[in-house]
Amino acid sequence: MSFAQVSGNSKRKSEKHGQAAKKLCSNERTEHEISLSSLPKSMVHLGDGLFVAVNTFQKETRVHIRLYSTDDNGFLHPTKEGVSLKPEVWSSVLLSLRTFPALTEPDAVTVAKKDVCIFNETGNTQMCVSLQILFQRKDNSFHLVPERIILRGVQIERLWDSYNRIFTCVKSSLLAYTLKERVNFEIRKYPVDENLDGWDADTPQGFEELRDSLCKCLLDFISRKISVLSKSECIDCKQGFLFNTDAHDCVSFSKKQNFDAYFEKAHYYVEWDVLAAKFVKLNIHRPFLRWFQDDLFTEMDTVKFFSKIEEMYLNETPDVSLSCFDL
Repeated sequence: MSFAQVSGNSKRKSEKHGQAAKKLCSNERTEHEISLSSLPKSMVHLGDGLFVAVNTFQKETRVHIRLYSTDDNGFLHPTKEGVSLKPEVWSSVLLSLRTFPALTEPDAVTVAKKDVCIFNETGNTQMCVSLQILFQRKDNSFHLVPERIILRGVQIERLWDSYNRIFTCVKSSLLAYTLKERVNFEIRKYPVDENLDGWDADTPQGFEELRDSLCKCLLDFISRKISVLSKSECIDCKQGFLFNTDAHDCVSFSKKQNFDAYFEKAHYYVEWDVLAAKFVKLNIHRPFLRWFQDDLFTEMDTVKFFSKIEEMYLNETPDVSLSCFDL
């Protein structure tokens, strides 16, 4: 997609609005016409009618493990039988399942992130568990809610195998949807500067500056969180070993090792509201922010974007030379 196309769409507001409405209708129709032979990248079949999928709703990104029914035309429809998980809870559930003693402890129960109870339902040599959502009351007590799903044998294995694909979709969704919604909300807090109405949207530098600024803002959050995690999860520090600190993991690990070990968790704990507010505050006086507030995210190549985040972290440089967008 050329830059001229991007800027042209930005100028033609009414035309763009009409196109967006048509696109929305098309997307809604497509979502209702998912079949087993045409699954989106964000959806993985676990066996029978069970699927894991990344979903977005009301500024939030969730991972669903849910049963789907099939209509007479072969199209899939979600049922009420399933669980909706925050990304960090989904990751914790997968980690807990890998060490869950299903075959050795018949009454085994564990809790993931105070959000999900994992119950052992194994009746023979095939591992079987149920996941049920926990709800915390105002008095800090917990109770189980009806949201529940059962996983059996190969379904659990496929859930593990789906990790990389689902995590890639989660990363993209948190950036291109969750952050986008918050950025647009923050922009609306500021009055429109009439002095910027005559700005020429055909100037490409504005788009690149916003991309670079977003990259640096996210890197700042990720970098600081990785630093905190590397110290808080250092085994030697936890055990109180105060001597020979150079041998501690938090000191001896290379930046690459720290990034590989803690990036996922750091990404989950980004405060997206705070990040959006910071990014908008830094750029609100740039005339191109309002022009590109949607295109900045819809035209983003998230794979390149996160590759650049890693490169910047490892090299400790704020410069962004790699294009994170297909223009």
